[in-house]
Amino acid sequence: MTDRYAVVWARTATEPIKMGHLVATDREMRFSYTPEFLERQEVAGLSLLLPPTLWQTRPFIHQATEILPLLPRLMALIPGKNANNIQRRIYTGLLAKRPRTPAPGFETEWELLMLTGHNGIGHIDVFQDDRAALEFYGAKPESRKRVGSRSELWHFLKDQTHQESSNEALDIVRLIGPTPSVGGQIPKLLVSIPDKNKWDGSVAAPGARQVDGVPYTDVVMKIEDPQYQGITALEALCLELHRELGFEVPRQWRASIDGLPVLAVERFDRTKDGIALPMESFFSVYATGQQQVRTTTDAEVEQLGGMILKLSEIVDIDAAKARQEVYRRFVLALLTGNGDLHLENLALLGGPKNVRLAPVFDPAPMRAWDRHDLLSALPFYIDEKRGLAHSIARVGESFGLTSHGATEILQHLMKMTKTYPERVLALKDVPEETKKKLAARVKTLRARLNAKS
Repeated sequence: MTDRYAVVWARTATEPIKMGHLVATDREMRFSYTPEFLERQEVAGLSLLLPPTLWQTRPFIHQATEILPLLPRLMALIPGKNANNIQRRIYTGLLAKRPRTPAPGFETEWELLMLTGHNGIGHIDVFQDDRAALEFYGAKPESRKRVGSRSELWHFLKDQTHQESSNEALDIVRLIGPTPSVGGQIPKLLVSIPDKNKWDGSVAAPGARQVDGVPYTDVVMKIEDPQYQGITALEALCLELHRELGFEVPRQWRASIDGLPVLAVERFDRTKDGIALPMESFFSVYATGQQQVRTTTDAEVEQLGGMILKLSEIVDIDAAKARQEVYRRFVLALLTGNGDLHLENLALLGGPKNVRLAPVFDPAPMRAWDRHDLLSALPFYIDEKRGLAHSIARVGESFGLTSHGATEILQHLMKMTKTYPERVLALKDVPEETKKKLAARVKTLRARLNAKS
C-alpha cells in the first residue's frame, strides 16, 4: 500500500505549533517530532509515553492491527465504531459519496482522521499537510450563533438516535465541525451551551465563549438512546454522588429538548479561556506502552497501580495520590452498579511536567441493563473462600495501600452509599423495571460484601 503522510500540530496557550510528521500504511505507523517542536519543552508531546525529551528526533513505530491501525492517541481523534456514534455515521456517509469510497479498515480510518482529527478532545490536531493546518488556524471565527431548542439540530438528533436517515447532515456537520466525540454507550457531541444554572437546550459550536453577550462553556452533550431509556438521569445521579463524596466532578446540566433527554457535562480539557489541555486515556497510555493491549478491557484492575507507578518514572505525577484515587473510583463503581469502568473511562490531564488524574466522567450504572450486567469491565481476582470484601481489599494493596487502609476505604464508601438503591428507585425519568433491576443488583452486591468469610 502507498505510504500516507500527515502532520501533527499542537494548540498551546499562545499559538499553534507543528509537532511532528506521520507516515502510515496498513502495516505500521511512524511518528517523529520536528526540531522546532523539540525546542518548545513546555509543550506536551503526542503521548505521555512519548515525551519529546526522551524521543528527540528518533521515530516511534506503531505496528498496525485491525483494531488499532494507528497509534491509540490518534485513534481517539476518530469517531469510534460504536453504533451509537452520530459523527461516525455522518462522516462515513460523506466518505461514501466520494467518487472512490475508501476501503474498510485502514483506508477508512485514515480518511476519517483527516476529516475529524482536529479541534477535538485534548491539544493535538492532525492535518493532511501544513497548508491545511495554517488555513484551519488562520480562518476567521464565524459569528457565533445560538441554535435553539426547536431547531433542525434536535430533530436531526432524534432521527439519529432512532437510526433514521436525515437530509440535515451537512448542516449538522457545519455546526459540530471536526470534533470527534468520545465513545461509550450514549451518543455524544461536543458543543457549547450558555453558562447558566439552568439550560434551555440552546447550543453553539464548540469553542464559543459567548453568544449575543451571554457567556458560553464547552460541554460533552450526551443524548439518550431509546434502548437505554433513563440513562441520562442515572448518570446524573452518579455524578452527583461522586461530588458528594469529595471526588472531582465537572458541572452538569440536564434537559429534555422536544422530548429528547440530554445530559451536558462540562469539558475539563479546556480552560475558562478556551485553552486546550493535554488529555489522554489510560487505554492510550497502556496500549502505547504494551502493544499487545488492543481493547479497553485488556488489563486487570490490579495492573493499573503498577502502570501509574511506572508512568511516574518519566512524568511528574503524584503516583500515591493517583493510585489511591483510582482505587476509590473502582470501589464506588462497584457500589453504584457501574460495571463499565474500563481503560477509556479513566484519563490523565496535563503534560509531562504537571500530570494528574482527570475528573470523574462516564460513571453511568450500566448494570441497570441485562446486556451490561457485569460486576467489573476490568477483571480482578476474587477469592471465593475469603469473600468479595477481602478480594477488593487485596486490589487496594496493588494500588499501594495497606490491607487495613483499603478496607477502611471500602467500608467508608459502603456507609456513604447506603441509601443509593433508594435514590435510584426515587428517580422519575427512569423506567420502573430498569430502576428495580439496578437497585436489586446493588443490594445483592452489598450483601456479598457484608457476608462473613
